[in-house]
Amino acid sequence: MKQQSRSSNRKKKLSKQLFFRQIFTLIWATICGMGAQEIGLPLPWVLGPMFGVGFLSMTGVAGRQPIVLRNVGLVSLGLALGLYFSPSVLTELTQMAGWMVLGAIVSLCVGILFARFMQRFARVDGYTAVYSSAIGAAGDMAIQAQKVGADGASVATSHAIRLMMVVTVIPFIATFWGVDTQDLALRVKAQLPLIDPVHLVVMAAIALVLPILAAKTKFPNPWVLIPMICAGVYAGTGNETRLPDPLVNAGTLLLGWNLGQHLTKEFFRSSPRVMAGAALMTVGMLLISFAFAAFLYFVVDMPPLTAMVAASPGGIVEMAITAKVLGLGAAVVTAFQLVRLVSVIVLVKPIADFLVRSGWVGLSSPVSEKQ
Repeated sequence: MKQQSRSSNRKKKLSKQLFFRQIFTLIWATICGMGAQEIGLPLPWVLGPMFGVGFLSMTGVAGRQPIVLRNVGLVSLGLALGLYFSPSVLTELTQMAGWMVLGAIVSLCVGILFARFMQRFARVDGYTAVYSSAIGAAGDMAIQAQKVGADGASVATSHAIRLMMVVTVIPFIATFWGVDTQDLALRVKAQLPLIDPVHLVVMAAIALVLPILAAKTKFPNPWVLIPMICAGVYAGTGNETRLPDPLVNAGTLLLGWNLGQHLTKEFFRSSPRVMAGAALMTVGMLLISFAFAAFLYFVVDMPPLTAMVAASPGGIVEMAITAKVLGLGAAVVTAFQLVRLVSVIVLVKPIADFLVRSGWVGLSSPVSEKQ
C-alpha cells in the first residue's frame, strides 16, 4: 500500500512539474513572439516561438506541447486559410489546376532525385531514403515508412530538418527581396472585414468536432484540412471575411512551439548523417523550387513571392500560413501545396516500390551491402 501511495504521489508530482513547464513554455513562446514582432523579424509568431522554444529544448527545460493545444492551433490556421477561398479566388484556382498538377509532378520528381542522394549520403535503406525525400505530409510519411519496415525516426528527423529550414529561409528571402511584406499584409487585412462572431463560433464548433471523427479514418491532416474546407464553403458562398489577428497569432505561435520543441540535444546527436543529408537535400530542393517558381512567374505571370512559397518544399500548414502572414496569395499557395500533399500521400508507396525494384535505390543501406 505504501509503495502504491508513493508511486501515486510521484506521478502527481511529475504531472504538476510537466504542467508548470508547459505553462512556462507557453508564456516564453508568447514573449518571444512579441519580441520578434517588435524587432521586425519576418513571420514573428512562428520564428520567434520556434527559436525561443528551441533554446529551452536545448537546455532541457521546455514543456512538451499538449496534443490538444496543437490541434486547436491547427484548427485556427485551417479556418484562417479557408476564408481566403472566395468565389473569385475559386475561379482563379480552377484556371490554374493544370499548373498545380505540374507542380505536384515536379515535387515528386525532385523527391525521386534526392532519394538516391539521401541513401548514399545518410547510409539508410531504400524505403527510408524515399520516404525521407518525399516533399510534404511529414507526419504521414513517418507513419507510412514504419508500415513498410523503414526507419521512421530517420524519416521524421529528415522532414523536421526540412520544415525548419524552409520556414526560416523563405520569410528572410521575401524580406531581402525588397518587398514590404508588412505593408502587403496590412493591405490584405484592410480589404477584408472580420468574420461575424456568431458565425465564427458555429464554424469553430463544427471544425473541432468533425476532425475528431475523421481522425479515426485515413483522412490526411484532418485538423487542418477539415476546418479549411468548412471555412472555404463559408467563404465560397460570398462571405469574404478574415479571422481576428489574435486567433491567427495564437495558431502560428503554437505552430512555432511545435517546431521548436524538436530542437533537443538528443535530436542533434541521434543521426548526424541523416541530419546533414537532410540539410543538404533541402538546399538542393530549395534551388530547384526557386527555378520552378521562376518558370511560374514568366509563363503564368504569378507574382514572384507567391510562386516561390507555392513551389517551396515546405508543408501545407507552414507554407500556407507563411503566405497569409506575409500578405501573399494564401489561397493559391494552399491549393498548390494541397495538390502536392494528396499526390505524395497516394503515390509515395508505389513510387518507393518501383524505385527499389528498378535499382534506383537499394533495398538495404550501403553499409549493409558492403558487409
